[in-house]
Amino acid sequence: MAESLIGVHKPKSRFPLLLVACILFSAAGWAQAGQTGSAQLTITMTVQSSIGLIFQNNPAVGSNGFCPLSNSGTNNVGLDLGIASFPGGSDSLACVGYAHLTGAVYQVSSAFDVVVTKANSSSPNYRLAAEISAAPPANVAWLVNNITLTNTGFTALDASDAYATTVTKTLQVQVKNNVAPQTLQETITFLATAN
Repeated sequence: MAESLIGVHKPKSRFPLLLVACILFSAAGWAQAGQTGSAQLTITMTVQSSIGLIFQNNPAVGSNGFCPLSNSGTNNVGLDLGIASFPGGSDSLACVGYAHLTGAVYQVSSAFDVVVTKANSSSPNYRLAAEISAAPPANVAWLVNNITLTNTGFTALDASDAYATTVTKTLQVQVKNNVAPQTLQETITFLATAN
């Protein structure tokens, strides 16, 4: 009896067909390599000038009248002026400058450095101003370099400071001896404006 070969089917390999298709597509790509296209991109850009302000510890930090800043070298620092008392005539921190201004008013103070830099600006110098965030209690005054600050607007400190130059500023708090015991706290915003 003869065997039937109909049930035995050996599949043909498809690899040669795929290889031919890849060769045809590659040849089509090479044929178009000599063609080119061009386009233009027009760009409009504005260069923005800017100035930056940071606070730094004065080189005399630690000595009387020069307390250390927390977060020195940034634009967001803190300054601790300790605990002061009128009758004792002193402050709890040796770095704080303490003085009796009159028989009824004392002052605590500390100095720090301000550095303003510029970029992409032809400004020759800048003005510096400051403002306190809230009205102080009665008989308390906040000053920078003997200039009283308010919370109603920026108070001019300097008219033309040089960029990238250290400018030393002294913060002063003046308190009359009849002010009730309390914590005096203030946020002072400094504003540098290009001239």
